[in-house]
Amino acid sequence: MTHEQATFDAKTEIDFVIIGAGAAGGIIAKELSAAGFRIVVLEQGPYMKEQDFEHDELKYMRQRAITNDYKRQPNTFRATEKETAKLQPAIIYGRQVGGGTVHFTANYWRFHEIDFIERSRWGSIAGSGFADWPITYAELEPYYTKTEWDLGVSGLAGASPFDPPRSKPYPLPPLPIKSSGVLAERGAKKLGWHAFPAPMAIISQPYRGRSACLHCGFCEYFGCEAKAKSSTLATVIREAEKTGLCEIRPNSCVRRIEVNKAGLVTGVTYFDEGGREHFQSAKAVVLCANGAETPRLLFLSKSSLFPNGLANSSGKVGKYLMFNGHAQASRSDARVLRGRGNGYALRVLPDELRPSRPATGRAQVGSSIQSHAQGALHAHCARIGTHNFVAGGDKQHLARFACERRVGAARRAGHLQRPRGRHEDDAVLSGALQGTPGSGGAPKDMDPRVKKSDVRLSLAGNLPDG
Repeated sequence: MTHEQATFDAKTEIDFVIIGAGAAGGIIAKELSAAGFRIVVLEQGPYMKEQDFEHDELKYMRQRAITNDYKRQPNTFRATEKETAKLQPAIIYGRQVGGGTVHFTANYWRFHEIDFIERSRWGSIAGSGFADWPITYAELEPYYTKTEWDLGVSGLAGASPFDPPRSKPYPLPPLPIKSSGVLAERGAKKLGWHAFPAPMAIISQPYRGRSACLHCGFCEYFGCEAKAKSSTLATVIREAEKTGLCEIRPNSCVRRIEVNKAGLVTGVTYFDEGGREHFQSAKAVVLCANGAETPRLLFLSKSSLFPNGLANSSGKVGKYLMFNGHAQASRSDARVLRGRGNGYALRVLPDELRPSRPATGRAQVGSSIQSHAQGALHAHCARIGTHNFVAGGDKQHLARFACERRVGAARRAGHLQRPRGRHEDDAVLSGALQGTPGSGGAPKDMDPRVKKSDVRLSLAGNLPDG
């Protein structure tokens, strides 16, 4: 907790209760408290700070240290309403103050103008709820811009010929390119494609009192100990607390939204860390509990007035959940992917992002060039021969399980140390190249096929000539 944080009596009616302290909840808390409203934010997970985060791949990637635990909160899954739901891991979300913005990859995209009017453009799709948005890109654009500047997003406006219009550039230059990105740009140019720096919610320069990226490579699945990742934890939640009107209550699991006889919300009932039940009175409730927990809580709040759950007169609550589906092809090449560097997908090829009728199965798609950090877990798995996962979920999970067991045994035997600190075994970027946006230099151990001139041109947002 921080000394600025307010504390409200649970029996005192406050202005707003916000359920969930993630991407949406953090921003709403900041906006409402800055406007003078009294706010309580209930978050089911802990309140972790930067000093609490670790570079432990086994703990964070496999043991779910900062995401939902299926053992404590099991998911069920069925493909159709006629099937019997079975216990099965199905949803991954951040379970701490800051939510998914703490462990996410930090690619920060805008929708395109076509995304808001696809129903009008392509027509209906049988058996779906395919519909236009009730707002347009032009109406949403000022809020995209405000968010990018409030949180801190690094990018290069105008680098992609396919980007939608914007009222302001990014507040920060793009993150430095890695050797894999340079090779991707050279290949893209030969094909006539357009590789450009991905917009990242990771700051490339000091911004609003936060440190720039250290290029440790521990982004996806991990919290950022340097505050360089622009999570709501590192940004708007701290600003909300400083107003003196916002209380964050971690380890608080809401079980029901309460209403009176007139059907108006009166507050929420929740369990604290010790399992004790409390009621927090409020004039209004803002539900920001992600795509799975939000409908679940609405269903749990059903009553004689709302027999199908709150806000469900349409019968659509819980339907049309969209996942981040993708197809992937990968290659591991030590000559290209030496070192860690920053980010996960830093160069993007948007040339496939073209409108196509969704009914054909070829909805709008794009490509990203990704290079992964090879930390202790993955490196050791490769050495012991269990990292060459074959296609097929069962075999892949078995391979990972075998890998983790061997890693655990190796650690217990003292043969494998836990991942080291920020730069101890990282490829540190060399001296800055002057006069280029986001110039941070190139990795010292860059692949010999990559020319230094390529890096200079790439950092300037251009494609190399070589």
